[in-house]
Amino acid sequence: MVDRKREAEMTRFDSLLWQFADLGQDLGSLTDSVSRASGSPTEAIAVETVIAGEENPIAVISEVVEGDLLTVGLVSLLRVVDERGPFVLGAWPTAHEGVFHLVGSVPTTDPRWQRVERWVANVAPEVVPVFLDHYDFTDIGTALSEFGEVEVSRLTARKRSDQSSLNRGWAARSGSLRPSHHEAIGNAEAEGASVRTLTLHIADRISLHLRRRAGATFYTGDFVLFDRIVLGRLATAANRRRALMAGRQRQIDAPPPEPITIRLPGPILVDAEATGEVLAELERQRGIAIAVLHRNPYLHVVVTDYSDGSNFDVFVTTPDAIEVHPGFRSSLGALTRLAQSLGDRFEALEITEAAPPEPVSLDDLVAPF
Repeated sequence: MVDRKREAEMTRFDSLLWQFADLGQDLGSLTDSVSRASGSPTEAIAVETVIAGEENPIAVISEVVEGDLLTVGLVSLLRVVDERGPFVLGAWPTAHEGVFHLVGSVPTTDPRWQRVERWVANVAPEVVPVFLDHYDFTDIGTALSEFGEVEVSRLTARKRSDQSSLNRGWAARSGSLRPSHHEAIGNAEAEGASVRTLTLHIADRISLHLRRRAGATFYTGDFVLFDRIVLGRLATAANRRRALMAGRQRQIDAPPPEPITIRLPGPILVDAEATGEVLAELERQRGIAIAVLHRNPYLHVVVTDYSDGSNFDVFVTTPDAIEVHPGFRSSLGALTRLAQSLGDRFEALEITEAAPPEPVSLDDLVAPF
């Protein structure tokens, strides 16, 4: 338990949030909670959007983390003791079934938030994060532009060629705007890099940080705008991913569903050495075993997720795509984790359902070579 002295070390937002929940008061929406706790927050509010099953993700995390759990209505809070100070992690349901926002007021660069990310990894596939693509970054920036000029103060990215980091920063200058989100993302793409984070500003209105791992941090400004525009789109992106991955296991006496295609930014997987990186990424995943059935010229790997028994066939038959074929057991969480880990490693342009093959006509069969 956290004593009074240690509780005083929590941020104001965490402390008030816990007090309200401890009294059994309905926390309401995240905006309601922020308004009740501190109005416009004096601390940064960090959010990560996740896909979960039937349970609130905090209830799942609390099974592997020592801490105090409180649930009021649809919101769960976990209070954790840490050598850097106690903190509270909350989970709010969104408008979409199975999609939640994990919320805290410790910075995402703080080792305590890095613990949160490890907890999420440890409870997969019951809870999985969602990864954004360039479309999602652009969509959020464009939606914010309705409320003023969107400027980028910092961008981080990863070069696809050698996995090196790219960091760009732009200082505010009187009489001159910093790059827009379109310009910053376009410049990164021109350098062959995939965006990892963006720090966005609308003068006198809002400042925030976007992360590829479907997360955002509110710094200052209008939290209602942050919740409605930014978190709303993170939840929508997660719901699209959830809908894509759900119910894809094979069924007896039924044609198999179309596989999931991870579309790469170019012909990256050109030979056995390159496809070896696919094997290396699979081997890095916790609780996964692989069996290579074919190695060259195409790659075929059987993947088993021992966390829940899900099984998949992973194919590389063209250099610009990876296909994942679910087996007779394919949980939403396991398939999402597998596809996203490969997509993130190879900077995928998109993860989508494969297009059905073109039907073969009689003319195709009898046409001369």
